[in-house]
Amino acid sequence: MSSPAEISNHPEFVFFSQLLGRKVVDAGGTAAGRLSDVIVALGEPYPPVESLVYRTGHDRRALPWSAVANIFGHEIRLRPGATADTLPETPQPDRLRLAEEILDRQIVDVEGAKVVRVNDLHFLDVKGTLRLAHADVGFRGLVRRMGWEKGVDRLVRTVHPRAAYLHAAVLLPWKLVQPLGTSPGKVRIDIAQRQLAELHPADLAEMMEDLDRYQRVVLFKRLDVETAAETLEEASPEVTSQLIGVVSPERAADILEEMAPDEAADVLGELPAEARAELLRKMERPDAHEVQALLHYDPRSAGGLMTPDLVRLAAQATAADALAEVRRRADELPLVYELFVVAKDDRLEGICTLKDLVAADPGLPLGKLMREVPASVKAEADVREIADLAAKYNLVSVPVVDDAGVLRGMVTVDDILSQVLHGS
Repeated sequence: MSSPAEISNHPEFVFFSQLLGRKVVDAGGTAAGRLSDVIVALGEPYPPVESLVYRTGHDRRALPWSAVANIFGHEIRLRPGATADTLPETPQPDRLRLAEEILDRQIVDVEGAKVVRVNDLHFLDVKGTLRLAHADVGFRGLVRRMGWEKGVDRLVRTVHPRAAYLHAAVLLPWKLVQPLGTSPGKVRIDIAQRQLAELHPADLAEMMEDLDRYQRVVLFKRLDVETAAETLEEASPEVTSQLIGVVSPERAADILEEMAPDEAADVLGELPAEARAELLRKMERPDAHEVQALLHYDPRSAGGLMTPDLVRLAAQATAADALAEVRRRADELPLVYELFVVAKDDRLEGICTLKDLVAADPGLPLGKLMREVPASVKAEADVREIADLAAKYNLVSVPVVDDAGVLRGMVTVDDILSQVLHGS
């Protein structure tokens, strides 16, 4: 592929900003109007321009591309006998009005894990057919749109002749851009949908926050259940409550089942009682029971923050048994900090770290391997108390027990940190 500088200077390339507002003249040189938009036909990696839209007075008229003789001069010249039609008010399916629907709109740059704005568009003349080649999302594209490119270039060359600005262009190939919606102002996403799942959930959640309400919904509906669950775990309560409400109750229940129980409880806690009850009914019974139990606690208490998803084993189990249990539950436990050793009545007796298990003789019972629990909390403990204990004893998780010492769950350090930092 050509470098950005080569692409920008290629004689067969033209930027949209260089066409907008350009005079449209007929074969005899009489002005018909000024270009206001370009319509492309979707369905190909680099979609062809189907028609040009020009404004004359208060009307907008559409010319088929076959009526255009030349666009690479100071004006757009038409062929003899060219005729224009009134532009329909409603965009056609599988057609894209670039100025109206794409320019200045946001797109999700999956490769860069960020939301960017389309500042300009790039066309390539291929054997007489003008095709959409790139979306320009760089600062220079914005400068060009403002009409300041020559002046700014001259100033930069004077001050810093080797400045990256003069040669850099942030051009996303259009073949990697796919439409997500069907209405004007649609969000668009570069790279294939499957690559969304490869993003870190925190990056995806941050991008969701940057999008407007409509765009956020469109993108969320494209996610698979697992990715949607991971994203909601990282998003703000306002965003999660909005997104879980725009999918069907069946899909929402599937997403909640994929989430950690404490995170699912946080999402449900933001919903109206009727919607919350419906989703709990749709969820699988064991998952619903765990989540419902957590809903009774204050969200900033140990009970509201804890997850019941942990590894608990009897003191008679061996180090080999413990590692086998971790492997068996690997898919449902994305992070394993410690294993908890409990008595027959589930009273907490001790803990073992993964390092303890790996270094121990495989046949050694956990009762001989375990260490004393440095600290635990009751379900009513607030987040500040939990944070103080985690910091004092350098814990990555704090067990939650009832008055009888029965293990109810654990609060992980990431949840503690999130609450302390955001105070939500």
